[in-house]
Amino acid sequence: MLRNSSVEVGYKDRLYCIEFAGCTVMPQCYSAVTENLKDFAGVTLLADIGNGTMNLMYLNNGRPMESKAWTEKLGVFQCFQKIHNMVQDKTGDNLMDDVIDNILRSGKIELPDPHASLVEKAICDYVEEIFQKLRDHEYNEKLMKVYFMGGGARLVENFGEYNPENTVFNNDIRANAKGYEYYCYMLLRH
Repeated sequence: MLRNSSVEVGYKDRLYCIEFAGCTVMPQCYSAVTENLKDFAGVTLLADIGNGTMNLMYLNNGRPMESKAWTEKLGVFQCFQKIHNMVQDKTGDNLMDDVIDNILRSGKIELPDPHASLVEKAICDYVEEIFQKLRDHEYNEKLMKVYFMGGGARLVENFGEYNPENTVFNNDIRANAKGYEYYCYMLLRH
């Protein structure tokens, strides 16, 4: 990132020269919780479910466990495909992309049966895949907390079977950006 100390960028018929003062790299799911690390007691699994991937990272008393971080190709897009394929395979009908997007964003399935039942099954299967992937990475809902964030957090919240005492949902899709901003502010202040 710091190979060039400055770059020139054209935007709206103007040329800007940007000088880099520094660069910090941090895992996406970690940045979303940096402001609240003191609240993370014990072992917590962070699960950031984005459009294309799910980022996982363990925290031990708020400290990242660097050897316990993974990226899995299990984002919301995979759920989208699962819905599309299941409805098409079972009914021969093709749901419009906008219909599936609305369901994924709102959590409301406003379709007649059998379409509604098929969509719900596809989402539940996807959420179960998420939990299976967490278990593959040593997650135990009786012994630790899981903190879901990103666009897929709402799907897990609405369609998943989980221990509510050990499960936290952050549905702010800007949580990572806010965390990056907070971290940079603290570096500058320091």
